[in-house]
Amino acid sequence: MKIINTYSFKGGEKFLKTKHPKELAEVLEAIKNLDATTCLTKESAEKTMKGALLFSPRDMNHHMKTALHKKNWTAKASDKKKEYAEPRHAFGKGRFREMDGMKNKVGLEIQFGKYAFMGYDIFSKMIIFKNLGYIECGIEVVPAAELVKQMSTGVSSFDQLLVDFNNRGESNIDIPVFVIGIGLTDQEKEKAIKLKELFKNDRKGALTSFKLRKYHGSKPGPK
Repeated sequence: MKIINTYSFKGGEKFLKTKHPKELAEVLEAIKNLDATTCLTKESAEKTMKGALLFSPRDMNHHMKTALHKKNWTAKASDKKKEYAEPRHAFGKGRFREMDGMKNKVGLEIQFGKYAFMGYDIFSKMIIFKNLGYIECGIEVVPAAELVKQMSTGVSSFDQLLVDFNNRGESNIDIPVFVIGIGLTDQEKEKAIKLKELFKNDRKGALTSFKLRKYHGSKPGPK
């Protein structure tokens, strides 16, 4: 994948490049090394694009976290269901907050969900983890608008997040955050077109090349 847009909230880009260049480089490398077409695994059940092959937010999130787990952004999972365990803070009685990754005071969120979740990550969750002493800055990875068009309805984009940045302003409780909007390389775009055409014209044949992700519950919407 490649970087399409960036936004430096409260000097986030300069802060990371100055104080945490290694951590920033590891996240950028994880983005660059992710082949988005391996995440083209979701069959739409929505009326407007029923049967279409879409990019799976869950798979993109999982592949990035798996790569970053090798760089110690997450801990080793205690069970066998997955390789990594996201860093979390428990408040008791089943209440907790969790981040996608954390390393050397840098918090990471990989957000392919609804618009409200993107704002919550930056304006609330990261502040909580800062107040708890875990982080001093953050990185938020989100899809660029062109990628969102190939996902389920409901996934927000970098452009939507800009509305908050441009109208909310900065607060003295905010922390430096570098927001990265990601999209497809030219090679991934070409491969995605071919896979979608194959799935449309020869579904059985296409499924010999890849497997669709199994979803529990309603298929439409981001997962």
